[in-house]
Amino acid sequence: NSWVLSPRHSLNRRPLLCADPHLTVQLPAVVYEAHLSGPATEVSGMTYPGMPGVFIGHNTQLAWGLTNALADTQDLFVERLHATEPFTFAYGDAWEAAQVFEETITVRRGAPHIERIVVTRHGPLINGFVRRAAGAANRALESTPIALQWSGHTPGTVLEAVLKLNRADDWETFNAALAAWTSPPQNVTYADARGNIGYVLAGRIPQRTTNLGLVPAPGWDPASAWDRWIAADELPRLYNPSSGIIVTANNKMAGDDYPYFLGMEFDPGWRAARIEQMLGEKERFTVRDMEEMQQDNGSLLAKAFTPWFTLLYSEDPWEKVAIQALRKWNWRMDSDSAAGLIFHYLLANLVELTFGDKLGPARDGFLARPGTPLFVNHPFKLRAETRLLQIISEQESTFWYADTAGARQRDRHELLQEALTRTMKSIRRVYGDSMLRWAWGKAHQVRFTHPLGSARLVGGFFNRNPLPIGGDATTPNQTSAPFGLPPALVQTIPVYRQIYEVGTWDRAQSVLAGGQSGHPLSRLYDDQVMMWREGVYHPMP
Repeated sequence: NSWVLSPRHSLNRRPLLCADPHLTVQLPAVVYEAHLSGPATEVSGMTYPGMPGVFIGHNTQLAWGLTNALADTQDLFVERLHATEPFTFAYGDAWEAAQVFEETITVRRGAPHIERIVVTRHGPLINGFVRRAAGAANRALESTPIALQWSGHTPGTVLEAVLKLNRADDWETFNAALAAWTSPPQNVTYADARGNIGYVLAGRIPQRTTNLGLVPAPGWDPASAWDRWIAADELPRLYNPSSGIIVTANNKMAGDDYPYFLGMEFDPGWRAARIEQMLGEKERFTVRDMEEMQQDNGSLLAKAFTPWFTLLYSEDPWEKVAIQALRKWNWRMDSDSAAGLIFHYLLANLVELTFGDKLGPARDGFLARPGTPLFVNHPFKLRAETRLLQIISEQESTFWYADTAGARQRDRHELLQEALTRTMKSIRRVYGDSMLRWAWGKAHQVRFTHPLGSARLVGGFFNRNPLPIGGDATTPNQTSAPFGLPPALVQTIPVYRQIYEVGTWDRAQSVLAGGQSGHPLSRLYDDQVMMWREGVYHPMP
């Protein structure tokens, strides 16, 4: 998340800028804090080990935050291979030779492995990767060349943009720095010591016309090719909006009237809506208010879903207990919330009952199950839940409400009742019959693991034990876990939180989900973990 408030919304009449990037859970911490001082640079904030400059932070004149824009910068192309000439592919009325690279991978106690990479005009063929993911039974993937075109395959200038950003001193130089940002596209919030606020979508995004890339396109057809990169000055931006508030949380930031296609994979917007709701509760805010917002566990998805469950009536005593808990619930995913646990079990069972028997081979992908290390922060689960809310809100749906596997029809009430029955059986089996043991934090936990944490005997030396934690994928305190029951360990968290009262830099506050050191014997290896979990910050002078 990142949001920025103009001086008229701040008690001390200075802009407030907050940012908390969501990345994977690990030790050492994914990022660390740095203060860089030199003849032309005075900048402080968060950066990545081994990378120059500060990625999120402030200099003497302005502050900024980043959130992933989730713009679509990847398309698949089906290539047409020449009948007799290997590694030659059709394009228009001609044939083009692809680039072929061979990588030799030495194997202990075995013959070397030769990995061949074929790169067409669109990008590398990914058949081998897709075939391994889909299973050898899918023979069509062996004979149909599929190429991946991605903006990241073109040499980029992100580091140039970061270093220019570190030295920017006003809105014009801020925009000039971000014009060099390439991949991945980012929503960048802005506030300066003069009281101005702003927002820029920065990154290299293709301009498409006939082909939006939603399905694989014919690689031999020039009409399917990307036209150009959308120019930096044509990308969405805001400067001193009349509302005095800018919020970005991986949601869609441009309206439907924006002339270019940016993508279809945006976050559904539950976090952004919750942040905007809290910012609408009063006129002026303090740094302490910003702390509470970054740690907020309120879920508007839960608020929208819960009334459908509370309409149920059951004679089963355990189901009565669950319904009553939901009726009294404040839809906060606090770690000690029994209703939060009940809700998530209900939602998971309802998703399974609605989609599980109707999507066929697409089921696991749609529900993000099982997860893949390449896409830890999988967007499909949240979009499936949002789509489910739309379906449940409809009066009737003979298709989605039906039990396809059992070949029987059921109405909305029967579907919800079946989810409730399944839920209470599962909760009692896993957590027992005492409601005192039902808590969201019992199921929703974060474990900080090291790359060497899986090694036998010494793994515990690097890892840290699981901790109960509040929030979920829809709360500003974003802590998302893969789909399934019982819930798996949390995989994505705010790895760093920063709060600035812009201009009074010594009042800056921050906290890491980990520590500054990468050495397990150092007291700085994990000294901020409990601070981060309990919502405590340290000064960042």
